[in-house]
Amino acid sequence: MKRIVLSSILMLELAVAGAESAARAENFPQSDEPIIKPPAEERPLNEARIDTESLELGPYYGLYALDGFGTSGVLGFRLAYHLSEDVFFEGTYGITRVDQQTFRRLTGRSLVADETITYWNAGAGYNLFPGQIFLTRRKTLNSTLYLIGGLGQTRLDQRALFTFNTGTGYKVFLTDWLDLRIELRVHALVTDVTGKKQRIYNLENTAAFAVFF
Repeated sequence: MKRIVLSSILMLELAVAGAESAARAENFPQSDEPIIKPPAEERPLNEARIDTESLELGPYYGLYALDGFGTSGVLGFRLAYHLSEDVFFEGTYGITRVDQQTFRRLTGRSLVADETITYWNAGAGYNLFPGQIFLTRRKTLNSTLYLIGGLGQTRLDQRALFTFNTGTGYKVFLTDWLDLRIELRVHALVTDVTGKKQRIYNLENTAAFAVFF
């Protein structure tokens, strides 16, 4: 009987203490701010401007090596339409000449009467590895490595010859409307300019600036 009375008194005291704690909690001032504030640092952000233009136009200049002859300068223009971020279509027109100096030294005569070479190509390209160039800690330039190929026509010694070309290039976007590219292509065609019908492979290495509009 004594134990029951002691237990009842203990439970009553615990109940009173709990009620007093709840009352004190209701009167305790509360704040929405955390006791420990995390460090906050505001950094200014410069958002990149992204143009929506899909046309790209620009001149190019480089070297054109006619298979079996010397190397001459080449000048041309490119017009590209970017279907998406990865795929683009492109047309080119270029002009160069046949370097016959080596042939003249060996034979004492010229092989072709018209030394001017003109060509046009239409093809498609794919941006294989888009990336960035880090010039400084705060300055970066977008870039891409791409593959390209197409069909066209080469006018050699006053003859129009079907031409297949393929190559690769590297493009750097200097601004949101201007880019620089370096490109290497191979032009394959069949000709009998040497008196024997054969397939020749002409190498072309060019550098170009282009604008978007």
